[in-house]
Amino acid sequence: MPIGKYSLLVDWNNDGDFGDASEDVTTDVLELQWERGRDVASQLTGRYISGQLEAILKDITGKYASFNSASPIYGNILPGRKVQIQAGSGSFPYDFPIQFNDGVKWTGFLDSIEPQPTVQGWQTARLIAFGPLGARSDRKVSVAMQTAITTSAAITVILDEIGWPAGDRSLDTGKTTLTRWWVDREQFLGALREVEATESGFILETKDGKIAFENRHHRLAAPHITSQATFSDAPAAALSYRDPIRQIDSLPFLFNIFEAQVRLFAVGTLAVLWTHPETGASSPLVTRNGGSITLWANYPNPDSATDAFAVNAWTTPVATTDYLANSASDGGGTNLTSSIAIVATKFAKAMKLVITNNHATLDAYMTFLQARGTPVTQADPVRIVGEDATSQTTYGERTSPISPEWLPDTSEAQEWADFHLGIYKDPIPFMEISIIGNKSAAYLSEALNRDIGDRITLVANTRAKLGINRDFFIEAERHRVTPGPFHEVTWLLSDAEQFSDWWVLDTSALDTQTRLCY
Repeated sequence: MPIGKYSLLVDWNNDGDFGDASEDVTTDVLELQWERGRDVASQLTGRYISGQLEAILKDITGKYASFNSASPIYGNILPGRKVQIQAGSGSFPYDFPIQFNDGVKWTGFLDSIEPQPTVQGWQTARLIAFGPLGARSDRKVSVAMQTAITTSAAITVILDEIGWPAGDRSLDTGKTTLTRWWVDREQFLGALREVEATESGFILETKDGKIAFENRHHRLAAPHITSQATFSDAPAAALSYRDPIRQIDSLPFLFNIFEAQVRLFAVGTLAVLWTHPETGASSPLVTRNGGSITLWANYPNPDSATDAFAVNAWTTPVATTDYLANSASDGGGTNLTSSIAIVATKFAKAMKLVITNNHATLDAYMTFLQARGTPVTQADPVRIVGEDATSQTTYGERTSPISPEWLPDTSEAQEWADFHLGIYKDPIPFMEISIIGNKSAAYLSEALNRDIGDRITLVANTRAKLGINRDFFIEAERHRVTPGPFHEVTWLLSDAEQFSDWWVLDTSALDTQTRLCY
């Protein structure tokens, strides 16, 4: 019986490696589970949710109790520490000599460790970690107006805004160019999702902890066009799956109406977009000798035109033109304008102004302050609809919940709608299967090495009687490893054959695909 050997590692001192004392916690592991992938199997409506790891640890000495000052990791049980599962060189499950399939299988960041003591003295702790997307889920981002930017470049900007390292990214080049794009105080994952939907791409996490982006043609090229393994319900099959196999109801993922709204914008001439309302005795005070205040200029505001939407480019405030400062609030004292320094940070709908008074002895009143820029106005939006009457007659009207935000024009919007309509207007199969990795070396190899997006063949037509013999993509994986040994993996599968006959210039072979891909 082949046994996968696993290591659970935590970078307690946050130095970027797992080589320090107590950072290999494998000998304390009693049970290990991890998962990655979409929340549902559909490539259209399924969204990658942050990977999660859960481990039950022996804690006889209170090592994992954060308030235990005698713990060797006291003071380092902190959220955000990197956590990793490696296979091939560990010691869990215990007392089995065979090691198999080395490599990184999951990477994320510590969320919490919850001690679980008992009065009988058998102490355990529950470790929870999340993948990169979950570790940064509370971050909000704002991005200044961008023009003619590809979807992948937009994702790069978002990741830059949250400080995600460039070396921890794996990004395809986007196929769609956004005519105009910005982010206004959104949670970073929501901002990524908007770009993902516009591209019809896929945001995900890799096993080694990278944030990845797959463009919409990613699975139309090698190795995704070739099945990597066949799992069958035939008695003599080389690879089988265990009960229960589940055919997921396809009707919730059937859509015969696709809508996209195209927003077009125009840029006006340079104008005053905001004026500070407090003047005279109410003028903002900036104290002497380096005192500072922070103000925000927002646009649009109540005085803006009804179609005002954002700012193409803010003008850095200019002394005397955009601001005046004086030692007296009525402007009758010493002119201190030259002693004022303003640092402007520009966003799509706001400009942050940090105002500093560098005069050594006099406080300054900002008797006048304005912000100039080039306004962006929104034209009347255009709604594009793709629908299929035959499907509506058979299944009723079913409107897709996915509506992209940033499609550049009506032609691409129509292509987007028609492409998805061609796939989702009729039922397509979605499946869930599980395998036991310890049945043979071949099974363990599949359990450990299959990845999100891999293509496999599923046969469920012999014992299962489902009439299924076709290719699927793996959309999610769930692993459970316990002593025994026992390693079970469960996969959510989406139909691959509806994505197999699209023709892509410079990607597909001539005369092999029949439908021109969006």
